[in-house]
Amino acid sequence: MGRITKITPEVYEAFKDPRNFFKFLRVFDKETNTLVPFQLREEQEVLLDALMKYNKIVVLKARQLGVSTLLRAYFLWKSYMATEPTRHAIISYTRDSADHLHNMDKGFYSSLPKALQRKLSKSSARTLQFDDTSAELRAFTAGGKGGATRSFSFTDTHISEFAFFDDQDDLLANVMASVGEGQIVIETTPNSPGDKYHELITASPDNGWHLCWFPWHEHKEYTKKSQFHQPQVPDPSEEELAIKEEFGLTLGQLYWRRTMINTMGIEKFRREFPGTIDEAFFSASNEFFPLDILNEMEVFDGGGGREVFYDEKMPGDRYAMGVDVAGGRGGDYSVISIVSCTTMNPVYIYRSNQVLPHELADKVYELYWEWDEPYTIIEQNGPGETVLYRMKEWKVKGLYRDAAGKDWRTRKENKIAIFDHFRDLICEGVITSVDRHLWSELRNIQITKGAPSAIGAHDDIVMATALALWGAKLKPVPNILQVKKTMIDAMIKSRKAKRIIKEGGFHKMIAGGKR
Repeated sequence: MGRITKITPEVYEAFKDPRNFFKFLRVFDKETNTLVPFQLREEQEVLLDALMKYNKIVVLKARQLGVSTLLRAYFLWKSYMATEPTRHAIISYTRDSADHLHNMDKGFYSSLPKALQRKLSKSSARTLQFDDTSAELRAFTAGGKGGATRSFSFTDTHISEFAFFDDQDDLLANVMASVGEGQIVIETTPNSPGDKYHELITASPDNGWHLCWFPWHEHKEYTKKSQFHQPQVPDPSEEELAIKEEFGLTLGQLYWRRTMINTMGIEKFRREFPGTIDEAFFSASNEFFPLDILNEMEVFDGGGGREVFYDEKMPGDRYAMGVDVAGGRGGDYSVISIVSCTTMNPVYIYRSNQVLPHELADKVYELYWEWDEPYTIIEQNGPGETVLYRMKEWKVKGLYRDAAGKDWRTRKENKIAIFDHFRDLICEGVITSVDRHLWSELRNIQITKGAPSAIGAHDDIVMATALALWGAKLKPVPNILQVKKTMIDAMIKSRKAKRIIKEGGFHKMIAGGKR
């Protein structure tokens, strides 16, 4: 069978039901690291039924249910089946998210058997267009601005990360005007109670929007073998038993819930794995970093000087450096933070509110060579220009550049990304020990207008460390297993030693003759 060049009546009839089309698609399986046939989960089946029936759909869900995967498969099917020029848009808050979603489109198209891969007239970083019909899938980045796509018209639209846009009303009005009677699907992680996304959900269906709501406890995979019967595991609390009764949970589901909360904290669990609609928008506090997790961290006093040493430089490791630059006039602090690309933990922090930008440049240059040329992100905003200028003047090579070759300039969307990455490392137990200054700043970070910031307090150490950790993510250490093992073993021994000394166990060890 030769390759299809256009939609024939036979193909159109065969794929009238999208489930028949989906049978030819393949998805990446994380467990096996292979492509496997796309098989719909229960939640995806429910969403697909809604997509075939309603034109305005808002999705509220727990994480990792395959909603984005289903939506991209569905919109590929719509463009594939179109018989005239149509434009099926993805609008996302960040460029990374838009690119990720569009890459799913291209991945699905590439997974089709060759005989079904109709000729494309365009295949670029943002567009797939079929040659015979000119129907296209196109990705847009609105960057938080509702009017960023005002000059375009769409047949239908998938809006991702809707809750994080600065002006949700403007964006939605613009899309509805562009789409007309076409289809609009909104999916996002909840952000702020009372925003437009929350309003759409609570007013459904009287407002003309159909709500697809998928709580975590209806997903079969969110369970694990209960350990409540084990001696070291506390029995379910009265609150947990009440939740078990309310949702009809098994002990396995209740135990899974406890382990997730222990990992990420109750605030983040409620937001990302809601059990009720109210819980999804629950906000007992505006703290960005969960206080229950921060309270469990090991906090040490690094002294009152400019420098705090967390760890020694380890042979074979690679480091990343983040630099937040202030004016040096006694207000905000200039901070240099260096992290290990292997352990993703801070190893060194420099902090001063009396050092001028050109003097800070000397310190950055000194540390750059001392720590074996770490990948370095210097915030360009304001006085950071001076430090960047000096680094370039001195031919420093390991400086951050984005895809367009530009320096790092902090905006709302990339600040959310780097702070969220920092938070994940803390919630997942990767970073468990910090000095008192960093710990204090972490506790002061609030969610304000959808973005993390410190109101009436400093966030300079958090910012520099978040930049460094982002650099470590962008430039991970080579996978040299023995080097990693040596470093991690050394880190564990160091932490054990600190704990023993702190608890007075050092003297007990000596008295007992242990070595």
